[in-house]
Amino acid sequence: MQKVISLDEALKLDKPIFIDMRSPAEFANGAIPGAVNIPLLDDAERGEVGAIYRITGPEAAKQQGLTLVSAKLPALVAGIRDQYRSGRTVVVYCWRGGMRSKSVVGILDIMGIPAFQLSGGYKGYRRYVLDALAAFALKPTVVTLCGSTGVGKTTLLSLLADRGVPVIDLEKLANHRGSAFGGVGLGKPATAQNFDALILQELLRFNDAPYIVVECESKRVGNVYVPEALFAAMRQGPKILAHADVETRVSRLVGEYVDLYGRRQDEIRASLLSLNKRLGGAKTQRLLAALAAGEVREVVRTLLVDYYDPLYGYEQADADDYTFTVDAADLSAAAARITEYLNAQGGSFSCRQ
Repeated sequence: MQKVISLDEALKLDKPIFIDMRSPAEFANGAIPGAVNIPLLDDAERGEVGAIYRITGPEAAKQQGLTLVSAKLPALVAGIRDQYRSGRTVVVYCWRGGMRSKSVVGILDIMGIPAFQLSGGYKGYRRYVLDALAAFALKPTVVTLCGSTGVGKTTLLSLLADRGVPVIDLEKLANHRGSAFGGVGLGKPATAQNFDALILQELLRFNDAPYIVVECESKRVGNVYVPEALFAAMRQGPKILAHADVETRVSRLVGEYVDLYGRRQDEIRASLLSLNKRLGGAKTQRLLAALAAGEVREVVRTLLVDYYDPLYGYEQADADDYTFTVDAADLSAAAARITEYLNAQGGSFSCRQ
């Protein structure tokens, strides 16, 4: 007997493992967080079957799909059996909870592997994420960590998380540093589908905490957008300002990018050229020449002083505009001070220090 489970029921399971039967490209574009991709068809095969469906019809497409899948079934079943043996409850899904997942659950039943078919498939999950984010009632205070480029905000977030502070690293979830050079060396940025799902997962995880710490970001991070509920809370909530001198910030950025420069010169040059209108053609060419000559520190210093610092304005910020300020020359010490401050405030952020 086929076992169909709703998304709400699946998300309440103790230890579910979601098996995504779609092609690798479909999976990469958007999937349930933590899902394992065991595709029935690879991308080329899916395209082939789709073309047959459009040109010849569904029966011919099903026949070709069966031909392509039949040789893969032993390995597919073995892969899912390994997940089941790990003590997880197997939930199989495809795009709409249709033929692909139904067929696989039927085969698993024959092979004695208990599994559920997810009703609505990934399409239903995507709708759930969008609806949940649109109606999300965010309970914690959102504390925003601010500071000039290179001050070490990402490292501070990691150190705070190590100390048990509820942290959502938006740039990590977006796989983008949120600047002109933000994608260098990181590969493909997150899709909107995956970013939204991960954000929702984090918001649900921390929604009973007194506060959440995030880095100051614009609405857009790379190619994705911060959900309105979170972004509004970021604008309204308390703000912590981390500061460090220019040379410290230059050293941190050089340390982050110097290895990338040897391997990603074309990406770095392209990012620099993208600032041509804002820096001016002459300055951009001078920076490109300095970069080619290996004068990395000078390039970074110029970008900080002439572009990033004026753009964000933290170097001229009034400390009274922030609920707490911290010297980030020593990031471990700064993380300790921020943690002490947060613990002292609890859920009420009224004092300025």
